[in-house]
Amino acid sequence: MTNLKRLFRFMKPHRQRMAGAAAAMGAVAVANYAILLMIEPIMDQTLVEGAASSYVRKVAAVLVLLYLSMGIARYLSTYLMGSVGFAVVRDLRVHLYRHLQFLPLGFHSSRSTGGLMSRVTSDVLAIQEALTRVLVDVVRESLTLVGCLAVMFYVDWLLALIILAAAPLLITVIGRLGKRLRKASHEAQRGLGQLSALLQETLTGIRVVKAFGMEHAETEKFRRAAERLFRHSLHAERLGAISSPLMEFIGACAGAAVLLYGSGRIAAGVLTMGQFVMFLTAGLVAYAPIRRLSNANVRIQAAAAASERIFEILDSPVEPLAGSAEWPDGGELKVTEEPGKLQMPALVHGIAFEHVCFAYDDGGPTRQVLHDITLSVPAGSAIALVGESGGGKSTIANLIPRFHTPTAGAVKIDGVNIRDVRLIDLRSQISVVTQETILFNDTVRANIAYCQPGISADAVARAARAAFAHEFIEALPEGYDTVLGERGLRLSGGQRQRIAIARALLKNAPILILDEATSNLDVRSDRLVQEALVNLMEGRTTLIIAHRLSTIQSADMIVVIDAGRVVEQGTHDQLLARMGPYQRLYAMHFAASADAGFALEN
Repeated sequence: MTNLKRLFRFMKPHRQRMAGAAAAMGAVAVANYAILLMIEPIMDQTLVEGAASSYVRKVAAVLVLLYLSMGIARYLSTYLMGSVGFAVVRDLRVHLYRHLQFLPLGFHSSRSTGGLMSRVTSDVLAIQEALTRVLVDVVRESLTLVGCLAVMFYVDWLLALIILAAAPLLITVIGRLGKRLRKASHEAQRGLGQLSALLQETLTGIRVVKAFGMEHAETEKFRRAAERLFRHSLHAERLGAISSPLMEFIGACAGAAVLLYGSGRIAAGVLTMGQFVMFLTAGLVAYAPIRRLSNANVRIQAAAAASERIFEILDSPVEPLAGSAEWPDGGELKVTEEPGKLQMPALVHGIAFEHVCFAYDDGGPTRQVLHDITLSVPAGSAIALVGESGGGKSTIANLIPRFHTPTAGAVKIDGVNIRDVRLIDLRSQISVVTQETILFNDTVRANIAYCQPGISADAVARAARAAFAHEFIEALPEGYDTVLGERGLRLSGGQRQRIAIARALLKNAPILILDEATSNLDVRSDRLVQEALVNLMEGRTTLIIAHRLSTIQSADMIVVIDAGRVVEQGTHDQLLARMGPYQRLYAMHFAASADAGFALEN
């Protein structure tokens, strides 16, 4: 329940609407109380004794006004609290999304995208239900229940105590059901996250699924996940559904006791018929709030389970780029600078890896990936990292923009440890082009100008020309205003790469990382991308990972990485002459197909 309390911090900016909703809820309770008090005079004076027609008309008019007032108040309480709930959910979603953006790459690598998506969508919906409907029920029905109990004690306190004797039993039942329901709801929501992850994974890789004829296998995998979700959801539904019959049974027992005891009180002349009917009506009216409060407990437990999953993310430490986390205050969420950090130095001398070690910590056994990496990348040079798959080449590159942090040693730029500079400044000086080009469902222009959305159209076009992309962009249906679709799949691989190169050119960062930037391209696309890369690399300090042979040969230095260690470095000719690891890699991967420009395997 602690996490549910934390949600109320998101409600502070909406205090005025909450106060209005609370006043409306109070008006509903007062109207209910007044209607109950009118039952006795209606029964004893109007129906039994017979009253003047003018009195009856007045009573009828008052009843109509009370019900009208109660209806208006009920509408206002529901609408105002609903608007607060939707606003809180909006703020929570934005805050959660913002937090996800600033979590380190290691966090995202260890979790499925679909699972994270389910927390922003389905888990937040469970909280929305609690805030928009449950909170209204809890406050409004609690006030109504208090009014009913006041009427019952006013009529006959001893009879009211008989009714309240069932309260401990109700509290015990609701409490035990609540604990089991929260656990079941948590399992159901986790199952939904797994289902979402599987759905996202298979739809993203649908080409691979079809290419390997795995449609039936993936369908069976999804069916099993759906079956697990069904079982957990059914268990939660069963626990939620049983609370209502139990409430009805306990209420029926209490009603029978009232009937038996009350009939004796009427026969003894202690109670009038009007008083007994008023008491009985108050008891029946009180049953509805009790039942709603019981149902509200079901939704509260689901919201509690959802809030645990949400705050698990919000409590995860963000990258220093995000600065201190701020709760929504009605204004724009701002990114603060890292305190006590240095400005990014100008790249004059180069990048140095000094005895760098790195190990992945995924919650299980620690996996050592890099061992005592010592390497210099002079400013303006192009360094190629080659080696077998899994050797640690990409991990070395990921240390420069601090996607990962060394577990030992240091990465320095012009002698300054990059851990001591502001992360936002560091990454502003680095461009990355990867094998898996990420384009967004936006226009070509917006994708090229991704990091500079306000830049001129002429600058975007110049970057596209330098990347040899202008010609095919102009041939698109709407040119630079063509929307590319999800992940840019309307374009070929070479076209996507050239747009990514144009994006990097426009950023104009002095440090460039090419991570398999031309893998899996046909010969013509490879030639165009290679020409674009020549323009991109000019004047920049470049780290190349598993590039094509022509680029590796033209690199200023080649570094051979094996099992997380630097085993050899030098120029192409020097390394071939040594007859060492590079020569064996060359003979294995290049010698028979050098003219075709086959890539060194990553």
